[in-house]
Amino acid sequence: MPIREFFHFMHIVDDFDAAEARYGELLSPEVYAPKHWSEFDKRWASLAVVGPDFVLEIMEPSKAEADLGSPLPKFRARHGEHLHSLSWFVDQEDLAPLARRMAAQGIRVVDPYGAVSGEGGASAQAFFTHPKDTFGQLEFQGLDPEGGYHERDPHLSPDWSGARWRDEHPLGLERSSHYTTIVSDLERAKRFYEELLGAQLFHEETGPDRRSAFAFVGTESVVELAQPTDPDSRLGRDLAEHGELPHAITFKVRDLDAAARHIEAIGLRVLERTDDTVTIDPDDMFQAVVAFTTRRLPNDPRG
Repeated sequence: MPIREFFHFMHIVDDFDAAEARYGELLSPEVYAPKHWSEFDKRWASLAVVGPDFVLEIMEPSKAEADLGSPLPKFRARHGEHLHSLSWFVDQEDLAPLARRMAAQGIRVVDPYGAVSGEGGASAQAFFTHPKDTFGQLEFQGLDPEGGYHERDPHLSPDWSGARWRDEHPLGLERSSHYTTIVSDLERAKRFYEELLGAQLFHEETGPDRRSAFAFVGTESVVELAQPTDPDSRLGRDLAEHGELPHAITFKVRDLDAAARHIEAIGLRVLERTDDTVTIDPDDMFQAVVAFTTRRLPNDPRG
């Protein structure tokens, strides 16, 4: 399958500067695309790498009256601050065939830059899926070996290392563990990830509030497909209020006590702690669920 490295996890916020400062305190990201405005998308955004494999896109949609009909301001009006979408790189020559394969299976493909039709020319290198067809919106970004993101995103470099987050940062962060997206039909979600994204389903489990399947997508990331079993849980309430959207980011750390100390040292509240995981209060993270775990997922193909 053509899906490759992780491109980014998008978080929609009301106040870009406040969110960037909070993520900076917590994760010390390496920003490679500083805050910038897109007139096409009507938003402020940045891109930053954390550890060996995670890329965060913080995004503040426009609040101008004239822009409120654009997709990102409409998302903000409907959902408020919330995790928005997952994105992966795809080899440039595989981008249009992947979009056509999805469309042939009834998945609505959004082609704002002409990536599939070719109308956008050489610079058009991305397409999006309709969120209701793919358990939240997905983005696929063409990767040109001659330049573009190879030159910009440091984690695509062959000599990139996340060692400083593991060895020097107080979190002791080793890598991403998994990204959780809420689904209402776990079996259908599994089929989509396995058959259309070429994901490797490697573990399933039932917890107090969910049935989950874990899928290895591309070359470095794991997605937890989580179907709520308790409507009163945070996961269940998120599905009821917002529908099928990304719900959480979980990072793998070496020492849970050290991670908890860092969270509390910078003034954030721990919402929940188990034997292997701490979760920050989403009210302190602009309604994103951010967690840290020492757990190694069973059968994780990343080793």
